[in-house]
Amino acid sequence: MSAALTIAQRDFRGFLGTPVGWIAACILFLVSGLLFTIVTGQLLLKGESVDPVAEIMGSLIGFLNYINIFVVPIFTMRVMSEELAQGTFRLQAGAPISSGEIVAGKFLGIMFYFSIIGLLLLIYPVYVSVFAEPDYKVMSLGFLGLILNIAAIVSIGLFVASLTQNAVISYLGSVFFVILFLFSAYIKGMPEWYQRSVNILELGNELSRGILKTSSVAIYLAIVATFLFLSRLVVETKRWRV
Repeated sequence: MSAALTIAQRDFRGFLGTPVGWIAACILFLVSGLLFTIVTGQLLLKGESVDPVAEIMGSLIGFLNYINIFVVPIFTMRVMSEELAQGTFRLQAGAPISSGEIVAGKFLGIMFYFSIIGLLLLIYPVYVSVFAEPDYKVMSLGFLGLILNIAAIVSIGLFVASLTQNAVISYLGSVFFVILFLFSAYIKGMPEWYQRSVNILELGNELSRGILKTSSVAIYLAIVATFLFLSRLVVETKRWRV
């Protein structure tokens, strides 16, 4: 586990030491700031009673869940595909650590980065609480859904990125696979349990509305575990080729 944390720390510092991490943070804060301003302004113009959680924070978190489909693969591409292309992976493959620790380290490194972003986004709930009385339980569930969505996309992105050392293919492939994974729920004839399981955006929206189901959390954890396991298998195969 210490090896995984070492890898995670190295990747996390790498995000902060390159323009990629800062550009992604600026995009997320710019988009969230604009959306927060627009939604709040529209609600105030209506002059209606405002539920700050459902109307403002629900819209903000729901939109960020969509944006992350296109932002998160940038990081999975960097920690996996680019390392395969640059030869950095050879150093890790030759080290006395398991493939599972390599994958776990890269997963944790990306999650550490987005956890920091999530903490900074708490400025919006703080601002809302100054002028209204939000339901903090519902708000907390919304942020939980955001983190779980990111974790699911990271695990899928790592799997796709482990298959190729071409950064462009890795990014486009990850975005395409996540979108395909989501829309596969609407294919005619798919079992109902599958439709409920793969629509992670809808599961996140349920959490943002304060609906907590153990089955939803279990589905997220199952998706993360499945794709991390697949990533480990791919990494193990590549280690034998190094």
